[in-house]
Amino acid sequence: MAVGQAISHFISKEYEVCLPIGDKRDFDFIVEKNGLLEKVQVKFAGLYKDGICRVGLRITGGNQSFNYSRKYKDNAFDLLFVYTEKDHRFLIPWKNVKVRNEIAIEHPKYKRYKV
Repeated sequence: MAVGQAISHFISKEYEVCLPIGDKRDFDFIVEKNGLLEKVQVKFAGLYKDGICRVGLRITGGNQSFNYSRKYKDNAFDLLFVYTEKDHRFLIPWKNVKVRNEIAIEHPKYKRYKV
């Protein structure tokens, strides 16, 4: 659902959306406008018991016998698009996100990124 919201947002802003085949990249898709290509990572921010929408900023995976979690590198993507359980959307330049584990997306410092 979050990826669909992100694609809809970029198309409505007249971006070309390019979807990679497979999911082995640190980004979900690439957008292009006026010759500028940007990698986009999409995350869903779930509502937690404290009533705050939080989004994990890490890659997780594994199977029944092995699990892993790793943080994104500084150059993993250009834009972070977050869709929340409260139906809010945020578009944040990745270089402006200083925390690399989890963020409370409704914190006032992210208000300016609401789209």
